[in-house]
Amino acid sequence: DAPPPHVDAHWDARLGVYVVEGQRLYYRERLYYRWDGGWHCAAQPQGPWEPVAEVSVPTGLRGLH
Repeated sequence: DAPPPHVDAHWDARLGVYVVEGQRLYYRERLYYRWDGGWHCAAQPQGPWEPVAEVSVPTGLRGLH
């Protein structure tokens, strides 16, 4: 899995995703994820954001909220 383009991020092996520096964003397989009362995903870090079912969220993130 390649790192996200155009943002600073580091791989978190425990979560199994890239963590975007300075933001509460995560990246895996061409999608960004964020928690906002539920999981949302987007193709770009600025959105647009869409609700996503927890089953579609990377496994390591599911236990965070």
